[in-house]
Amino acid sequence: MKKYWAVLIILILGLGYLLLPNEKTVVVMGTTLRVKGDGARLAIDEVKRLDRLFSRFEPESDISKVNRAAGNGPVVVAKETFDLVATSFLLSDLSGGAFDLTLGRNGNYRAIVLDSKNRTIFLRHKGMSLDLGGIGKGAAVESARRKLLADGAKKTLIDMHSSIAVIGGPWKIGVIDPREARPGMSSNLLEVVTLNDGDALSTSGGYEQPGHIIDPRSGRVANRCLGVTVITRDAAIADALSTAIFVLGPEQGLKLANKLAAKAVIVDGKGKINDNFSVKLR
Repeated sequence: MKKYWAVLIILILGLGYLLLPNEKTVVVMGTTLRVKGDGARLAIDEVKRLDRLFSRFEPESDISKVNRAAGNGPVVVAKETFDLVATSFLLSDLSGGAFDLTLGRNGNYRAIVLDSKNRTIFLRHKGMSLDLGGIGKGAAVESARRKLLADGAKKTLIDMHSSIAVIGGPWKIGVIDPREARPGMSSNLLEVVTLNDGDALSTSGGYEQPGHIIDPRSGRVANRCLGVTVITRDAAIADALSTAIFVLGPEQGLKLANKLAAKAVIVDGKGKINDNFSVKLR
């Protein structure tokens, strides 16, 4: 399952935002990571560390080792990897399989065997593999935020385009209107949302690479939505949830968002806007 990055722009609104002194930008996890505020270097180091665990393109990552052992036996992984795959499994169940981190002809999240006692992951079938692309960036952003909080950070924006987490606030975030968006071109805004301390946001949209968000249940292109933005208190949950809702469509998607106490704004396949912004985050 693929996500589409570069679907958000950050609005520089408010003098407090402009006065933050420390900003660093790097390329990691196949996208740009921008950290503005306290602890930028610590946040970047944490995202890079998790990329080395989560990337299926890094031969010695936990995920690559699990994939190579598919059909043969369990693999001991780091706690961060185990916990993220376990969270992904839960979200797959809650979404009825609309979110699925497995790939391959034999891929299905139900073929993942998790052993919490020994902290192992086993893929039952040869030819299947894991891809954390639909949740890994959000998980890295969330972990970076927690590292910064433990280090005493007071105000920070951690921005990976489609996955954002904040400390302090308020932060004004502009969400591109997917009905008018075109790759490589400036676009109008669908919404300006306010993120407060502890909030996280994720957006999924098909316009950057049309036709590449796949419904894992059918293998067909997901076409019920043009764009989905989710706000929760956990960036990993937001990341996976925006993808699941994109696949499910507005009716089922809003039910799932409500179940997880997440705010969502959904532009359906016909361009109609649906939201549940009245929901209260936990």
